[in-house]
Amino acid sequence: MSYNSYIADMHLNLHPEQLSQLEKWYEHCRKFSDFFTIAYYPYHMVKCPGGFMAEQPIEEDVAREQWGAIAAFLSEHAERDGFPSFLGYEWQGAGLDGDHNVYFKDDRAPLVLCDRYEELVKELKDLDAIGIPHHLAYSLGNRGKNWETHDELFSPLAEVYSHHGSSERDLTDLPMQRHIHMGPRVDETSVASGIKRGVHMGFIASGDNHEVPAMVKNGRAGVWATDLTKEAIWDALVSRRTFGFTGSKISVWTELGEIEMGGIGTCSRDMAEYRVDICANSRVQRVELYRNGDLEDIRAVKVSPRPSEGDERVRIKFRIECGWGPNVKFFPEFTTKLWAGHMETDATVVSVEPVFASFETDFDIEDEHNVAFTAKSQKTAGGRWMRDSEMRTEGFIFELEGRLNDSVKLVIDGMERSYTLAQLLEGTSIIVFEEQAKRLMKECCGIEEYRRSDSWYHNAYKVRVCQASLSDEYEVHATFDVPVANEETSYYARVVQADGQVAWSSPTWVRHEVSAV
Repeated sequence: MSYNSYIADMHLNLHPEQLSQLEKWYEHCRKFSDFFTIAYYPYHMVKCPGGFMAEQPIEEDVAREQWGAIAAFLSEHAERDGFPSFLGYEWQGAGLDGDHNVYFKDDRAPLVLCDRYEELVKELKDLDAIGIPHHLAYSLGNRGKNWETHDELFSPLAEVYSHHGSSERDLTDLPMQRHIHMGPRVDETSVASGIKRGVHMGFIASGDNHEVPAMVKNGRAGVWATDLTKEAIWDALVSRRTFGFTGSKISVWTELGEIEMGGIGTCSRDMAEYRVDICANSRVQRVELYRNGDLEDIRAVKVSPRPSEGDERVRIKFRIECGWGPNVKFFPEFTTKLWAGHMETDATVVSVEPVFASFETDFDIEDEHNVAFTAKSQKTAGGRWMRDSEMRTEGFIFELEGRLNDSVKLVIDGMERSYTLAQLLEGTSIIVFEEQAKRLMKECCGIEEYRRSDSWYHNAYKVRVCQASLSDEYEVHATFDVPVANEETSYYARVVQADGQVAWSSPTWVRHEVSAV
C-alpha cells in the first residue's frame, strides 16, 4: 500500500488560563503542521502551607466547561478548514502509572480524571480513544511509566522524546535533564524496558513545552497515512505506522521482509532483509539497528565526494540560524530580535522548512528562485558570569537544485552575502553584525577600543550559514540482514545525523512462520 508522511506536534498542553490562545495555537499549527492534536491540561498549582506549591486537578465544573469549549472549537474549525484535528487531554492520575495524553477520534468525548490507568482504560474501552505515555523514564511511582499496568490496545504508541529529553533508555547520548526536579532518569520505566517486555508499541516524539506549539527543537511526530484525512491519520496511529524525531523533519520508513513498519508478522526464512528509507534534513551519519531493545548493528553513512564540475547539477539542503546578540544581563532590552530576510538564487527552490521556536516565524516562496522570510530569536540572561544564557535561534532549511556555480544571495537585516552551491558545500560560515555591536558598545558603555574583539563580537547578532549536504547524504537507504527466530523478535531503526539530531522508526515484530502439519 502507498503511504505519505505527515508531521505534527502531538503534545500541545493548553492550560486552563491559556484557553484564549487556542485559536492562535491552532492557526500556528495550520502553517507548520499537517494535522492538529490538543492535550487540554486540567491541572493548576495550589498554594500549600509554608508557601509550597503543588499541582492539583482544577475544579470539576470548570474543567467540564473548558473541555466542552475546546471540543466545540475543533468541531467547528476542522470541518470548515479541512485540517484534521484530534481532541485530547493529559491524564496524570495518582502518579503511579505514568502520565498519558488521551486522544479521541470523535470530538464528542468524556473527560475522565480517575486515579489509576486501569480505571482509565475501563472507562474508555468502548470508544475510539488512545492513551500515549510520555516522559516515561522517570522513576516508578513518581510519574514514570508502569509497564505492569500497561494495555497495548489502549496505548499503541509511546513518546520516546520531548522537551523533557529522551525516554528511550538510561544509557543514551540524549539527556533527560531539563526538568531536574522530576529526575533522574531510570531504565525500568523506559521505552527500551517496555520493548524488552514484549510490549507492542509505536514510537513518536513531541513537544511538551507548554509554550509554543510545534516548536521544532523539542521533537515532533510523524505518521505514514494513505491520505491527509482524520480517518487515515487515526488508522496510522493505531497501526503504529509512526516515527519521531528530535528537531527538524527526519522521515523514516522501514520494512522487514513483507512486514510494514509497526506491523507484526511471520517469515518462512531464517534470515530476512530489514530496509530503512530516510529523508533527513542534513547529512545522516549512521543508522542503528535495535533488536529486542538492544543495539544490534550500525551502518555508517560516508560523506559523499564533492563534485568538481561547475556545470554538474546537484540537489542540496542547507540551514541558516539567526540569533546570538547582546548579553541581556547588561542589555536587558535585547531579549528578542525580529529578523527579516530574503534569499535569491539562480538554482531552483525545491522546499523550505522553518526551524522555529516562536509564533513570529514565517516564509513566502515568491517564485522558484526567491524566498522571503521573517523570524524571531530569543535570549534570556544566565546567572553569574561565565554561565550560559538560554538562547533560541530561528532559521530555515532551504533545499535547492542547480549547478555548482549557481549563486545564492542572502539579504538579512540589510546585510548581504553571496555564495555558490559549491561554496555552501565546503563548510559553515558566519555573518557577524559587528559594526552594529560596536555602535552599541560606544553609545551605551563608552567603549571604543579593547585589546581584543570580545566586547563587540560577544554582543553581536550573528547568522550561521551551515554547511550544505548533498541529496545522497540526506536521502539514505540502508539494509540489514536480520535473523528470524521461533520467538517473536522486534527490530527498530535509530537514525543519527552528523549534527546530533535523531529519529526513530517504530518497531516491527517478526517470528518464524509455523508450517501446517
